[in-house]
Amino acid sequence: MNETGDIRSGSLAVQNMVLDTGIYKALEGTIDIHCHGNPDFCPRLLDDVELASLAKATKMRAIMIKSHAGPTADRAYIAQKAVGGGIDVFGLICLNTTIGGFNPAAVAMAIKNGVKAVWMPSMWAENHARYVREMGSGMGYETIGMEFPDQGETIFDANRNIKAEVLQILDMVAEADIMLATGHLDLDEAHALLEQAKARQIGKLVVHTANYHVMKYPAGDLKEMVDNYGAVLELGFSSLPNGVWDPVDSTRLVSLTDICDLIRSVGTKNCLVSTDCGQFSTPMPIEAMRLWIDHLGSRGFSQSEIDDMTKIVPARVMGLD
Repeated sequence: MNETGDIRSGSLAVQNMVLDTGIYKALEGTIDIHCHGNPDFCPRLLDDVELASLAKATKMRAIMIKSHAGPTADRAYIAQKAVGGGIDVFGLICLNTTIGGFNPAAVAMAIKNGVKAVWMPSMWAENHARYVREMGSGMGYETIGMEFPDQGETIFDANRNIKAEVLQILDMVAEADIMLATGHLDLDEAHALLEQAKARQIGKLVVHTANYHVMKYPAGDLKEMVDNYGAVLELGFSSLPNGVWDPVDSTRLVSLTDICDLIRSVGTKNCLVSTDCGQFSTPMPIEAMRLWIDHLGSRGFSQSEIDDMTKIVPARVMGLD
């Protein structure tokens, strides 16, 4: 008989819901560093309390809530308290235009409030905005009402030097000893950022969803980011080819086979899988994590290797080990 979990968060989607947790047994002890919930700048599948409730019911160790629009440590605190503990819920800050871009004051306050990560610009990064502009198509972003700026955020000044405020933020991340993620920066920016981060001995470096078609960093560069800077590659479930977020340019598709080849080239101790889910066009995060684990197992990864990517490496970059 399957185990069941009774979820009583008080929110409409999961109120009085009885979850069949037997099929989610593989999630016990796992960590999702990247999931999206309400409230946000666009509607999400679940709210923060629902995310935490489901993670707790499936005995996950921790989740981290991401928003493109603002810091989430306060939201994480409330969600964890609302479900009565039993799951660690963390927040981050993403340096998009909505918080002033590379805003040291905002980062300082977010760190004081307990964020576990500082994320470089995501959807407001110039690399992302330029790509969408060049494609001349909404590329599915109409579903979230996203309008890309004429000029997005970049870490470089007019002379292609890293901006002083970015370096100041890196110093703050180093002092706080928290995770730094590359966001949606272009390839040159990512290399420059990681080089400066290594110089400051930042030890929790993550290459944001390395399988996301917006970046499409070459495999050789990704290996260099691991080998030269000590970075970890994040692989997001929502970036798998799915018919919704697929790029107009088919050459940018990153298949499951591509991902497995990449993982094997750098080793499972240098990779983590996240869901990057919460959109209406993707499964709910616990289902995405279940599917990730199932996909990896079907491609020949051992339980120990899967544990590296779902438990051990995420714990390391979150400072939980």
